[in-house]
Amino acid sequence: MNRPAIQHMKTLFRIEWTLFNRVKANYVFVVFVPLMILFSMRYVQEQMDLADHGLNPGPLMVSTAAGVLLIFSLYSSVTGLYVARREELVLKRLRTGEASDAVILAGGASMYVAVAVVQIVVVAVALSVMFGAVPRQPLAAAAGLVTGILLMMAMAAATAALCRTAESVMVATLPAIFVLPMISGIYIPREVLPEQVGDALLWAPLSPTVDLFRSGWTGELGLGESALRIVIAAAWTGLFAWVAARRFRWEPRT
Repeated sequence: MNRPAIQHMKTLFRIEWTLFNRVKANYVFVVFVPLMILFSMRYVQEQMDLADHGLNPGPLMVSTAAGVLLIFSLYSSVTGLYVARREELVLKRLRTGEASDAVILAGGASMYVAVAVVQIVVVAVALSVMFGAVPRQPLAAAAGLVTGILLMMAMAAATAALCRTAESVMVATLPAIFVLPMISGIYIPREVLPEQVGDALLWAPLSPTVDLFRSGWTGELGLGESALRIVIAAAWTGLFAWVAARRFRWEPRT
């Protein structure tokens, strides 16, 4: 990335950060969601007999929390951001400048990416302490974080392309919010499902990210298995990016 593009992204980050700070209720969301996840993970761990399925609750809860935060803190927030800025004609004005389309979208989302990363790191550390889990493959966890961020941003752009107004964002994001965690091993570990079903759900959009996160603490994935998951995540990201490139609108629908 060249220097002008980096400068444009920094400028967009500062703008979104300023707007974010104007609404103090945003801090309630930033703090409340991770706390809610921590308490929920403890409750779920107490209710589920994970040991019967050979699952270590610590790594499982870390990957679950990361998946939830990627969907709620990043995907849904960035989708709403893209649509709102389009309706305000901000995106249209930005396109008249020197910044490329990719830089405009990435720069606008960068503030929410930073928030999501901080939330995930804080929750992962807290859960590791709670469950006595120690990371064994930090690079796998890092790969999970990167693939998850790229996938959620591409999904957000593709979803925003389908939204006519800011009010329609809540409806448009519902499938991902409710279905994606169910099929990607976030709410229900694939190991507790029938083998054929679990194997098939490996190919779901967020499953590779969840697997990589969990392997960061368990070390269960070898190099080849990790590479396969990165390829799957990249394929889904490319698909959503392609949809966004073809369908994304830069000014309000008429």
